[in-house]
Amino acid sequence: MDMRQLRYFVMVAEELSFSRAAERLHMSQPPLSQHIKLLEEDIGVQLFHRTRREVKLTDAGAVFLRESRLLLGQMKTAVSATVRAAQSDAGVLRLGVATSALFHVLPTFVDMVRERYPGVEISVSDMQSQDQIAAVSHGQLDIGLVHIRPDRSKLMRMPIYHEHYMAVLPQGHALAAKPDFTLADLADEPMIALSRESGPTVFDAIVASCYEAGFSPSFKHAARSPLTIFQMVRLGFGVALVPRSYASSAYPGVLFRDLPPTAGHVRMEAVWSEKHASELTLKIARELLPRLAPDMAPGAAAPLEATASHPA
Repeated sequence: MDMRQLRYFVMVAEELSFSRAAERLHMSQPPLSQHIKLLEEDIGVQLFHRTRREVKLTDAGAVFLRESRLLLGQMKTAVSATVRAAQSDAGVLRLGVATSALFHVLPTFVDMVRERYPGVEISVSDMQSQDQIAAVSHGQLDIGLVHIRPDRSKLMRMPIYHEHYMAVLPQGHALAAKPDFTLADLADEPMIALSRESGPTVFDAIVASCYEAGFSPSFKHAARSPLTIFQMVRLGFGVALVPRSYASSAYPGVLFRDLPPTAGHVRMEAVWSEKHASELTLKIARELLPRLAPDMAPGAAAPLEATASHPA
């Protein structure tokens, strides 16, 4: 059985006439009748009742007509999608993002992709950086937006963004209006942070920044998401240190205070696999990723050229 036989069957079923179906198919009737006979023999079911006066579908033939139309429609969709993918202007971009990228990096990148490649469907997965690197390495993601950390995978990497920290305080907190606010002012405060399991790179970077400011952070509570952090702060469980882009959430009951650049920052990069990348992924990586750093981090240096990360 092949797709041509299905087209022949559907045509006969719609016309209920071998002669009219043959005319529409631009072929003679005997070969058409032979194809239908072979199809019935192949599946072991009679599809038509034939008399000299009429051709009618059997009950089994009616079921086969419904399913054949679905198969032909799926084949048409597959062919169209393949043609669009070959033109490198359509397809699916499987994108992984670290949670902090959802606030700023992702919206800008998605706008870039939709403007340049309007036929591209974007599939987004919120994943830890290390899980993204594994998924990209195995061809399960096309591009990952991850926090920079030492890595031993053979992936292409491009720095795209960095941002400073902000402190999250409950409204009415004593430090809310303090002039010359610095990270050291949080030394005696109970702190809330993403659990290390949920955000190991951000967690470690915050700890390092606190040590640099002269104190060891007192983490009293752990959260699995930024919204959980904000709600804990709102309820008075402590204060938090988060990437600056989190402030765009405008969560009620908390306020965000800027910290000087010396308080540290988190850095992000894009990763992709030359081995698994489609033509579409490579075009997006080469054309759009270099635009992220200057567009999203005013005053930051332009991104480095993409480099491969190899085992140490």
